[in-house]
This record gives sequence, C-alpha cells and structure tokens, in this order.
Amino acid sequence: MKKSSLPEKIAFVDIETTGCSLTHDKIVEIGIVRIEKNEIFSTYSSLVNPCQHLPPEIEFLTGITGKELENAPTFREIKKDIYQMLEGCVFSAHNSRFDYSFVKRSFKDQGINYRAKQFCTAKFSKALFPQYRSHGLDSLIERHNLICKNRHRAFGDAYAIYDFYQKMLKSFPEEELVNSYKKVTKTIARPINLPEKDIEKLPESPGVYIFYDKNGAPLYVGKSINIKERVLSHFSSDTNSTKEAAISRQINSIETVKTKGELGALIKESKLIKKLLPVYNRRSRHSKKLFVSFLEKNKDGYLEIVSKDTQNLSVYELENIAGIFKSKKQAKDHLAKLAKEFGLCNKLLGLEKTKGPCFGHQLEFCKGACIGKESVESYNIRLLEALGKLRIRKWPFPGPIAIKEEEENSAELFVFDKWTFVGTVKTLDDCVDFIKETTSFDLEIYKILKSFLNKSSNLKRVKQINLKYLESLNNLR
Repeated sequence: MKKSSLPEKIAFVDIETTGCSLTHDKIVEIGIVRIEKNEIFSTYSSLVNPCQHLPPEIEFLTGITGKELENAPTFREIKKDIYQMLEGCVFSAHNSRFDYSFVKRSFKDQGINYRAKQFCTAKFSKALFPQYRSHGLDSLIERHNLICKNRHRAFGDAYAIYDFYQKMLKSFPEEELVNSYKKVTKTIARPINLPEKDIEKLPESPGVYIFYDKNGAPLYVGKSINIKERVLSHFSSDTNSTKEAAISRQINSIETVKTKGELGALIKESKLIKKLLPVYNRRSRHSKKLFVSFLEKNKDGYLEIVSKDTQNLSVYELENIAGIFKSKKQAKDHLAKLAKEFGLCNKLLGLEKTKGPCFGHQLEFCKGACIGKESVESYNIRLLEALGKLRIRKWPFPGPIAIKEEEENSAELFVFDKWTFVGTVKTLDDCVDFIKETTSFDLEIYKILKSFLNKSSNLKRVKQINLKYLESLNNLR
C-alpha cells in the first residue's frame, strides 16, 4: 500500500459463532468479499462445523440449524481456502476485533500464525459521521440503503460492509477518506526491547498488567477488561503522550494478572500501585498520604474543622470527616471557596486564628458565628449542607457485604465492610475468617466501591452478610 492512500487489497469478513467467548466458542459460518483496486476479486462463503452444540438463541438469530452444521466442513478442512482469500489483504469487519480474534484463534488452533492489519468499518463510520450516535450494522444498512440480502448470515453481512465502503468512496474526497482510514487503523509500534512473544501471549480478558524495565523495576501498572487491547493502545503510533513514549523506550517485559471481571481488576490495580510504587503512576503513588479535615464541636457547640496530615484512617473516624484532600493547599482553597459561597466562618473552618470576629465577618459574608451572633443550629446545618459531597458517604448496609464476580464456570466474592475491602472468598461461609477483622480506610477503594454501587444494575450482585450466622459457624470451630 502506498503511503497516504487507501489499501489496494481488502478482505471484508463476517463470521457467525456459537457465542462470544474466544476460549470456548467456535465459528459456524464465514463470508468473505475480497477486493483489489476497489473491484471485487473473489468471494467466499461456507458453513463451518464447530464440533460442538449450537445454542438455540444463535439458531434463532441466524437461521442456521445444528443439522446443517453436522454436514458442514470443519475449519481444519477449509483453512487453506480461507487463508488464500485473506492473504495479503487488510482484514475488514464491522467491530473487527471480534471477527479478527476468532479467525486468528481458529488459524492458531491449526498451527497457522495468521496476522493482518485490521480495518473496522464501525469505527470508519464513526470517523466519517460523528453526528450519529449509532454505528451498528443495522443503522448503517438503513442510513445508507446498503445491500444486505440475508442479515445475520456471514456473507450477507460481509457484502453489506463492502457496499458501505464502496458508497463512502463515492461520497467523500479521497483525502478525507484516507485521514479517516489512518485514524481507525492505528499501527502498533512495538517497543524495541519488548519481545514479540510477550505481546502475542497477552490475555484478551479482564485483569491487571505491569510494565517492567530491563532491571525489573516496575514502570507502570494498569487495568482493563481486555488486557491485550489496552496494552497495545499504549504503543499506538499516533500517540502524542510524552509518558507513553518514555514507557515505550524503557519497557522490557510485561506481567499480567487475570481477574474475573472489572471490579477485581480495579481492586488489584489499586493494591499493586501502592505496593510497587511504579514510576509512571505518579497520581496514585502519592495518594497514601492524605490531608484530612475533621468535624469537632467546640465548647459553645459550633462545629469547627480541624485539619491534619495522616496516613492511616480508622473506619470508626469516617462519620467525623469533613473532607479528604491531596494537600494542605487544596484543603485551604476548597474551604475558602465554601466560606464565601455559603457564608461560613473562616475561624471555625480553621482558616484564621485571630481573636474576635473573622475577616469574613468584616466583609459581611460570615453571619457572625465566630462571635456568637449566629445561632449554633443555623450555622451547623449550613456547614453540613456546604460540605455535602465532600463527606464520606454513610455506609448504606447494616453490616458487611459480598459482591460476586464470575467468569464462565468460576466465581469469587469480594467482601467489604464500612467502605473497606476485607478480602476475597469463594463462598459466603468463608467470610467467617473476616468477621472480627478491621482494616484501615483506603480512599481509592472507597471511590471504586462507591462508583460500583452507584450503578443500579450492579446491586443484584451484592449479598448482605449475616453476622450472627457467621458467628455461630465460628463458635463451632
């Protein structure tokens, strides 16, 4: 392919599968439209015997029956034909990562190392038509009046994305098409000291990854629901990040830790950053030391704020916390802003130590709590209202909880109590080992859990733990 031009050879591919799991599911149909110099060069379509059960929902969606597949060739039997169709072409599909991953895995199972540049027509549509929200194939067929004689069948869908590409060639100037193509086909510039095999073996599943330099020092810890995809994004050739460029120069190896899902990945990432202190996780590295503002009542009953540096917070201190800040300056700036916005007293906020009325009272935004002019009840109510989201949310459960995260045939439970992460267990009965444990408060874990619980769809995964039942189990030991 010439520089700054569209590819001469593209294979538009669509597959139907028994499901979405790259590990357990298989291809049941493949359709290919190969073009060379924007003309159809050859086409291919075949059912594929997956040698496993076809779920009824797939049969309903595609119209393919298990009986048809029994008489179809296996991937092994047609691998040469498929490889010939794809050889030398850019691999194009709608949401190409799915189709490409299955095709590549199927070749790998047959001892063939297939690799090609990917061109996603969904991303291409998004680049050309950013004003539209939906870029699914159904939307494209309707929007551009595409030819699709058999929706949810491999060749019909492959022809539809070929038709979409052809219509775009006629609708946009070449320069705009080339720019959009380059945008959606980011090439991966593999770091010079990172072996190809390290990238090849990266899992396409949730978890955490750790970049190391040649001396084994940790450079960066990250997490994703797809480790491989996220790691490769660090090395995209179009990145303008100074940090990414520095990591790329220094990286020598990658370690991965698979998790059941996103929650496990978030928790593991937080723990590893605190333990390893990687060079390029600067923001999270320094979160261990916090500047905390506490609420205390003075002798007259007014709530005042006392702030201090701390590394350890007890779960029993949470309800008295007015706010947690990264630094003394951040706390001071935020409290000063609240003082003006809500008419609070600078002295009671810990911002002034003068005798008599505070400076804010002289400017007439403090209502005089510092000299007893405003009632205790009125001031305290307004202060608590002002602090609002700064305060740690009250624990919304009567006791500890367990959150289930599962992957295929295995699961684990994450145990939390009073916003702290207690541990991981396989069953609720195993929580007996944790019932008397108390742990210090971790702001990052609090943010992770609060965000998780804010999504109503996650609440069905939450199980409340019966402490009395666990204590009875403990007594039997």
